[in-house]
Amino acid sequence: MALTKPASRTLQRQIDLTTAVCQERLLTTHLRHLLAFVELVEPSVPFDAALDIYVRILRLSPEQARNVGSRALAEIGRRSGVPSELGAQLSAMLDEGPDDEPESASVEEERGRSNAMFARLRRRIRGRVQDELRFRIDLAAARAEDALLETHVENALIFVRALRDELQPTEAVELYLETMLLPEGLADVIYNRTLRLLADEALPPLDARDARERREPVVLSPASPAAPAAAG
Repeated sequence: MALTKPASRTLQRQIDLTTAVCQERLLTTHLRHLLAFVELVEPSVPFDAALDIYVRILRLSPEQARNVGSRALAEIGRRSGVPSELGAQLSAMLDEGPDDEPESASVEEERGRSNAMFARLRRRIRGRVQDELRFRIDLAAARAEDALLETHVENALIFVRALRDELQPTEAVELYLETMLLPEGLADVIYNRTLRLLADEALPPLDARDARERREPVVLSPASPAAPAAAG
Protein backbone atom coordinates (compact mmCIF):
# COMPACT_ATOMS: atom_id res chain seq x y z
CA MET A 1 0.00 0.00 0.00
CA ALA A 2 1.19 3.51 -0.80
CA LEU A 3 -0.12 4.97 2.47
CA THR A 4 1.18 3.23 5.58
CA LYS A 5 -1.05 5.27 7.90
CA PRO A 6 -4.41 7.02 7.62
CA ALA A 7 -4.22 10.25 5.65
CA SER A 8 -4.84 13.53 7.41
CA ARG A 9 -7.87 15.55 6.36
CA THR A 10 -5.63 17.98 4.49
CA LEU A 11 -3.82 15.19 2.65
CA GLN A 12 -7.05 13.36 1.86
CA ARG A 13 -8.55 16.53 0.42
CA GLN A 14 -5.47 17.02 -1.75
CA ILE A 15 -5.71 13.40 -2.92
CA ASP A 16 -9.40 13.82 -3.73
CA LEU A 17 -8.80 17.03 -5.70
CA THR A 18 -5.87 15.55 -7.60
CA THR A 19 -7.85 12.39 -8.37
CA ALA A 20 -10.68 14.50 -9.78
CA VAL A 21 -8.25 16.37 -12.02
CA CYS A 22 -6.71 13.11 -13.27
CA GLN A 23 -10.09 11.50 -13.92
CA GLU A 24 -11.15 14.54 -15.93
CA ARG A 25 -7.96 14.32 -18.00
CA LEU A 26 -8.65 10.65 -18.75
CA LEU A 27 -12.24 11.45 -19.70
CA THR A 28 -11.02 14.21 -22.03
CA THR A 29 -8.64 11.75 -23.70
CA HIS A 30 -11.44 9.23 -24.16
CA LEU A 31 -13.76 11.90 -25.56
CA ARG A 32 -11.22 13.04 -28.12
CA HIS A 33 -10.57 9.53 -29.39
CA LEU A 34 -14.20 8.41 -29.27
CA LEU A 35 -15.27 11.36 -31.42
CA ALA A 36 -12.52 10.54 -33.91
CA PHE A 37 -13.61 6.89 -33.85
CA VAL A 38 -17.25 7.79 -34.52
CA GLU A 39 -16.20 9.89 -37.51
CA LEU A 40 -13.98 7.07 -38.75
CA VAL A 41 -16.70 4.42 -38.90
CA GLU A 42 -19.71 6.49 -39.97
CA PRO A 43 -21.97 5.98 -41.86
CA SER A 44 -21.24 2.23 -41.85
CA VAL A 45 -21.69 1.98 -38.07
CA PRO A 46 -24.24 4.10 -36.12
CA PHE A 47 -23.25 6.04 -33.02
CA ASP A 48 -24.58 3.53 -30.46
CA ALA A 49 -22.74 0.67 -32.15
CA ALA A 50 -19.54 2.72 -32.50
CA LEU A 51 -19.73 3.61 -28.81
CA ASP A 52 -20.17 -0.06 -27.88
CA ILE A 53 -17.17 -1.08 -30.00
CA TYR A 54 -15.03 1.65 -28.41
CA VAL A 55 -16.16 0.73 -24.89
CA ARG A 56 -15.39 -2.96 -25.39
CA ILE A 57 -12.02 -2.48 -27.08
CA LEU A 58 -10.86 0.08 -24.50
CA ARG A 59 -12.43 -1.90 -21.61
CA LEU A 60 -14.34 1.03 -20.10
CA SER A 61 -16.40 0.50 -16.97
CA PRO A 62 -20.17 1.11 -17.22
CA GLU A 63 -19.74 4.45 -15.43
CA GLN A 64 -16.93 5.51 -17.77
CA ALA A 65 -18.99 4.43 -20.78
CA ARG A 66 -21.95 6.53 -19.65
CA ASN A 67 -19.80 9.57 -18.97
CA VAL A 68 -17.85 9.53 -22.22
CA GLY A 69 -20.92 8.58 -24.26
CA SER A 70 -22.94 11.42 -22.76
CA ARG A 71 -20.22 13.95 -23.45
CA ALA A 72 -19.72 12.66 -26.96
CA LEU A 73 -23.42 13.05 -27.73
CA ALA A 74 -23.40 16.58 -26.34
CA GLU A 75 -20.34 17.49 -28.39
CA ILE A 76 -21.77 15.99 -31.58
CA GLY A 77 -24.95 17.95 -30.95
CA ARG A 78 -22.99 21.13 -30.41
CA ARG A 79 -21.05 20.64 -33.64
CA SER A 80 -24.28 19.93 -35.52
CA GLY A 81 -26.03 23.01 -34.19
CA VAL A 82 -28.42 21.08 -31.93
CA PRO A 83 -29.84 23.36 -29.19
CA SER A 84 -28.10 22.84 -25.87
CA GLU A 85 -31.38 21.82 -24.18
CA LEU A 86 -31.90 18.99 -26.68
CA GLY A 87 -28.27 17.95 -26.34
CA ALA A 88 -28.73 17.72 -22.59
CA GLN A 89 -31.85 15.58 -23.07
CA LEU A 90 -29.99 13.21 -25.39
CA SER A 91 -27.18 12.90 -22.85
CA ALA A 92 -29.70 12.18 -20.09
CA MET A 93 -31.34 9.48 -22.23
CA LEU A 94 -27.96 7.80 -22.66
CA ASP A 95 -27.34 7.92 -18.90
CA GLU A 96 -30.76 6.45 -18.08
CA GLY A 97 -30.79 3.74 -20.76
CA PRO A 98 -33.87 2.43 -22.60
CA ASP A 99 -37.23 3.14 -20.95
CA ASP A 100 -38.36 -0.49 -21.19
CA GLU A 101 -35.23 -1.92 -19.58
CA PRO A 102 -35.99 -3.56 -16.19
CA GLU A 103 -34.38 -1.71 -13.33
CA SER A 104 -33.65 -5.00 -11.57
CA ALA A 105 -31.45 -6.38 -14.35
CA SER A 106 -28.45 -8.19 -12.91
CA VAL A 107 -24.84 -7.52 -13.78
CA GLU A 108 -24.71 -10.91 -15.51
CA GLU A 109 -27.72 -10.03 -17.67
CA GLU A 110 -26.16 -6.67 -18.56
CA ARG A 111 -22.90 -8.37 -19.52
CA GLY A 112 -24.77 -10.99 -21.55
CA ARG A 113 -26.63 -8.34 -23.56
CA SER A 114 -23.40 -6.41 -24.12
CA ASN A 115 -21.53 -9.53 -25.27
CA ALA A 116 -24.34 -10.45 -27.66
CA MET A 117 -24.39 -6.95 -29.14
CA PHE A 118 -20.62 -6.94 -29.53
CA ALA A 119 -20.73 -10.33 -31.28
CA ARG A 120 -23.30 -9.00 -33.73
CA LEU A 121 -21.16 -5.94 -34.37
CA ARG A 122 -18.12 -8.11 -35.06
CA ARG A 123 -20.13 -10.15 -37.56
CA ARG A 124 -21.29 -6.94 -39.23
CA ILE A 125 -17.73 -5.73 -39.59
CA ARG A 126 -16.61 -9.11 -40.92
CA GLY A 127 -19.42 -9.44 -43.37
CA ARG A 128 -20.27 -5.95 -44.53
CA VAL A 129 -17.49 -3.49 -43.81
CA GLN A 130 -14.37 -3.49 -45.96
CA ASP A 131 -11.16 -4.94 -44.61
CA GLU A 132 -9.59 -1.50 -44.83
CA LEU A 133 -12.12 -0.15 -42.32
CA ARG A 134 -11.41 -3.05 -39.96
CA PHE A 135 -7.71 -2.26 -40.18
CA ARG A 136 -8.37 1.44 -39.50
CA ILE A 137 -10.46 0.50 -36.47
CA ASP A 138 -7.53 -1.51 -35.12
CA LEU A 139 -5.22 1.46 -35.72
CA ALA A 140 -7.63 3.86 -34.01
CA ALA A 141 -7.88 1.54 -31.00
CA ALA A 142 -4.10 1.28 -30.73
CA ARG A 143 -3.77 5.05 -30.95
CA ALA A 144 -6.34 5.52 -28.20
CA GLU A 145 -4.63 2.92 -25.98
CA ASP A 146 -1.28 4.68 -26.39
CA ALA A 147 -2.81 8.10 -25.67
CA LEU A 148 -4.43 6.76 -22.51
CA LEU A 149 -1.13 5.25 -21.40
CA GLU A 150 0.55 8.64 -21.85
CA THR A 151 -2.27 10.31 -19.92
CA HIS A 152 -1.84 7.84 -17.07
CA VAL A 153 1.89 8.58 -16.91
CA GLU A 154 1.22 12.32 -16.92
CA ASN A 155 -1.40 11.84 -14.22
CA ALA A 156 1.05 9.89 -12.08
CA LEU A 157 3.49 12.80 -12.38
CA ILE A 158 0.70 15.17 -11.34
CA PHE A 159 0.25 13.02 -8.22
CA VAL A 160 3.97 13.24 -7.53
CA ARG A 161 3.99 17.03 -7.79
CA ALA A 162 0.74 17.56 -5.88
CA LEU A 163 1.71 15.30 -2.96
CA ARG A 164 5.47 15.92 -2.82
CA ASP A 165 5.23 17.57 0.61
CA GLU A 166 3.54 14.48 2.06
CA LEU A 167 4.70 11.47 0.05
CA GLN A 168 7.82 10.19 -1.60
CA PRO A 169 7.57 10.07 -5.41
CA THR A 170 7.31 6.27 -5.54
CA GLU A 171 4.57 6.36 -2.89
CA ALA A 172 2.64 8.96 -4.89
CA VAL A 173 2.88 6.88 -8.07
CA GLU A 174 1.72 3.76 -6.23
CA LEU A 175 -1.16 5.72 -4.74
CA TYR A 176 -2.24 6.87 -8.19
CA LEU A 177 -2.21 3.31 -9.52
CA GLU A 178 -4.24 2.07 -6.54
CA THR A 179 -6.70 4.95 -6.76
CA MET A 180 -7.37 4.29 -10.45
CA LEU A 181 -7.76 0.53 -9.86
CA LEU A 182 -5.52 -0.30 -12.80
CA PRO A 183 -4.77 -3.94 -13.64
CA GLU A 184 -1.37 -5.23 -12.61
CA GLY A 185 0.24 -5.44 -16.05
CA LEU A 186 -0.81 -1.93 -17.07
CA ALA A 187 0.09 -0.57 -13.65
CA ASP A 188 3.62 -1.97 -13.96
CA VAL A 189 4.13 -0.26 -17.31
CA ILE A 190 2.87 3.09 -16.00
CA TYR A 191 4.98 2.78 -12.83
CA ASN A 192 8.17 2.09 -14.80
CA ARG A 193 7.56 4.81 -17.38
CA THR A 194 6.80 7.37 -14.69
CA LEU A 195 9.92 6.52 -12.71
CA ARG A 196 11.95 6.65 -15.92
CA LEU A 197 10.85 10.26 -16.43
CA LEU A 198 11.66 11.05 -12.82
CA ALA A 199 15.07 9.43 -13.29
CA ASP A 200 15.76 11.63 -16.31
CA GLU A 201 15.17 14.67 -14.09
CA ALA A 202 17.01 13.47 -11.00
CA LEU A 203 19.94 11.40 -12.28
CA PRO A 204 22.91 12.34 -14.44
CA PRO A 205 22.87 10.96 -18.01
CA LEU A 206 24.49 7.59 -18.53
CA ASP A 207 26.88 8.99 -21.13
CA ALA A 208 27.30 11.79 -23.66
CA ARG A 209 25.23 9.93 -26.24
CA ASP A 210 22.35 9.59 -23.79
CA ALA A 211 22.48 13.32 -23.10
CA ARG A 212 22.51 14.09 -26.82
CA GLU A 213 19.50 11.84 -27.46
CA ARG A 214 17.55 13.76 -24.85
CA ARG A 215 18.21 17.03 -26.67
CA GLU A 216 17.79 15.89 -30.27
CA PRO A 217 14.35 14.98 -31.68
CA VAL A 218 13.92 11.66 -33.42
CA VAL A 219 13.89 12.05 -37.23
CA LEU A 220 12.38 9.24 -39.25
CA SER A 221 14.18 8.12 -42.39
CA PRO A 222 12.37 8.93 -45.66
CA ALA A 223 12.62 5.24 -46.51
CA SER A 224 10.36 4.13 -43.70
CA PRO A 225 8.87 0.63 -43.94
CA ALA A 226 5.49 0.24 -45.56
CA ALA A 227 2.40 -0.15 -43.43
CA PRO A 228 1.44 -3.75 -42.70
CA ALA A 229 -1.19 -5.30 -44.89
CA ALA A 230 -4.72 -5.40 -43.57
CA ALA A 231 -5.73 -8.54 -41.78
CA GLY A 232 -7.99 -10.77 -43.84
